[in-house]
Amino acid sequence: MHISKITTKGQVTIPADVRHRAQLQVGDLLSFEVDGDRIITRKIKPQTDEYLDALPATMQEWLSDEDEEAWHDL
Repeated sequence: MHISKITTKGQVTIPADVRHRAQLQVGDLLSFEVDGDRIITRKIKPQTDEYLDALPATMQEWLSDEDEEAWHDL
């Protein structure tokens, strides 16, 4: 069991062993859920959307100077 103290600003240090085992990195997002006297913390995994990731590659046809001139005032 690992123990941390809450600071006056409400911050808690996650022990290094816990961070390592949970594969937490600087900048990771965590969610918190309260269940009675328990606090459940989960790492939020970034969502990937294959469609949205592939979209920029399909938009290359719209990058011509003619398109820019035709649509510049939108």
